Amino acid sequence: QPQVNGDMVKWLSRTAQGFLPPLAAAVGGVASQEVLKAVTGKFSPLQQWLYIDVLDILTPLEKVGSEEFLPRGDRYDALRACIGDSLCQKLHDLNVFLVGCGAIGCEMLKNFALLGVGTGQDKGLVTITDPDLIEKSNLNRQFLFRPHHIQVGFLIQYIVWTTVSLCCNTYSDEFYTKQDVIVTALDNVEARRYIDSRCVANLRPLIDSGTMGTKGHTEVIVPHLTESYNSHRDPPEEEIPFCTLKSFPAAIEHTIQWARDKFESLFSHKPSLFNKFWQTYPSAEEVLQRIKSGESLEGCFHVIKTLSRRPRSWTQCVELARVKFEKYFSHKALQLLHSFPLDTRLKDGSLFWQSPKRPPFPVKFEFNDPLHYGFIVSTAKLFATVYCVPFTEKDLSEETILGIISTVKVPEFRPSNKVVQTDETARKPDHIPVSSEDERNAIFQLEKSILSNEALEADLQMKPIAFEKDDDSNGHVDFITAASNLRAKMYNIEPADRFKTKRIAGKIIPAIATATAAVSGLVALELIKVVGGYPADAYKNCFLNLAIPIMVFTETADVRRTEIRNGISFTIWDRWTIYGKEDFTLLDFINAVREKYGIEPTMVVQGVKMLYVPVMPGHIKRLKFTMQKLVKPSADKKYVDLTVSFAPETDGEEDLPGPPVRYYFVQEDN
Repeated sequence: QPQVNGDMVKWLSRTAQGFLPPLAAAVGGVASQEVLKAVTGKFSPLQQWLYIDVLDILTPLEKVGSEEFLPRGDRYDALRACIGDSLCQKLHDLNVFLVGCGAIGCEMLKNFALLGVGTGQDKGLVTITDPDLIEKSNLNRQFLFRPHHIQVGFLIQYIVWTTVSLCCNTYSDEFYTKQDVIVTALDNVEARRYIDSRCVANLRPLIDSGTMGTKGHTEVIVPHLTESYNSHRDPPEEEIPFCTLKSFPAAIEHTIQWARDKFESLFSHKPSLFNKFWQTYPSAEEVLQRIKSGESLEGCFHVIKTLSRRPRSWTQCVELARVKFEKYFSHKALQLLHSFPLDTRLKDGSLFWQSPKRPPFPVKFEFNDPLHYGFIVSTAKLFATVYCVPFTEKDLSEETILGIISTVKVPEFRPSNKVVQTDETARKPDHIPVSSEDERNAIFQLEKSILSNEALEADLQMKPIAFEKDDDSNGHVDFITAASNLRAKMYNIEPADRFKTKRIAGKIIPAIATATAAVSGLVALELIKVVGGYPADAYKNCFLNLAIPIMVFTETADVRRTEIRNGISFTIWDRWTIYGKEDFTLLDFINAVREKYGIEPTMVVQGVKMLYVPVMPGHIKRLKFTMQKLVKPSADKKYVDLTVSFAPETDGEEDLPGPPVRYYFVQEDN
């Protein structure tokens, strides 16, 4: 006879009329993904039972009186039936800091609203920070926003119980100490690490989450109970080697990154440097005079080269685009084959052109090829924008473009003996040296521009373009798609469609509503535990992949304790505190640490500034200096965080690390 779990029956009975919104969101996200699988035939359907419970929330409530779960006649009765009135009230009085209001952030706000987070009459506040504007591509998963919010920001009028700021590093320690919990919904690792460090410094709980397509994770960080986000390190993101991008691409990702770099160089970086140069030297005549007198002006050669080749009409923009086509997709291939013929062998006798290296072959321009034509039009449009050249719809017609291209004199290929970089560890050089011949040419070109009245004030300005992936009319993604696929064709690499190119070039982290709903629901469940002050074994981290599907729940990692010596130890959550006074010296500080914590510091550091290192010249004298003199605090500064270390037990070993020490300049009134 099957055994019945009495506790399960009891809780099912008690919560039968209840509703736990975060659990519904988590299960709903999973169920919705299964519906999509049935409709699209994509990903693996669930072929078994999926069991999820949140008994971790209910078990600690066993000793709570039954009156806690009775209805009060408000919108939270169903929630109250699950977690009790006291927990509901704590949620209402909660101060929560939500960092990131993208896909997960919008779902989190939904859960906050359903839980009544921050809605207390006298207490409670939700603070949101996110520097981004709303993009068109966000709307398929960020349901808080609508088309008219594109490029606007947050829909504050719908979030009446929140305050909003734009940047997470604008908040003081005082702000963090007023928060009951911090919730992050970010796709930036460095931002996550920054928020985590602030939470550890101010002893605040943190719930972190993220998604990538159908994958998602949640992590709970509780002071004194768990490790922090910074306790573990993700593997560094692999960069594509410079030589691979420049000469030896082997995958479509390489050609897309090459095209993205070309966009940045042609339409953003060089125009910005051009403007900066002419802001420093406001006239061409002055620059010419300085060069002739032997003065070296940084960047002048490249600026003068740009000025002398500046297109001044739509026709010249198209001609320049055609010349770039020949340079990038024909001459580049011919130069590489000149430097490394197909039969080139390495020192060991193996062929140079072997996998992963692919030999390039020149692409012959064909006007009727949509890819070729698309590159010319998108490139010409961007040049026209950068150089402030007007153009009309008629200028964009095939007839006009063909008429211009048919008269272009394309430069013939001339092989160069320039060394081609093949070292995968080499980085892109910061500066390309300029020869004396180049300098002479610069003088000649600048003189010619001045005499031709082509170095006037209007000629000394360009309009840099910032890459914008979500405006289909600006031609940015069109240029990168065409340039990338032409380079892929040159190297016999499988091309990518516009959508894939946009995703990679725009560094779009794929997000779908099913995964974000599930993850935000799991975060809100952990939020309830944090608010309720649950024990360490109640918290659960989760990794899920709805495509497979798989959901793995793990217990949080116990906080690691670092031993100093003689039974003295600390964790990442420990912070020693010393209260001083106006005439408190560095020696007084060291003695105070020894008396209070049983160990004497041998080194004191403030950030990157070494306040006291005995082996450093003159540091012994500092023992008599006051802390005020050494630290030099601002008038409103009440304390400073210091790092201390201790002498090792054996000579020759490294100093022993200690916890951060917060030194207050005056005794605070408790």
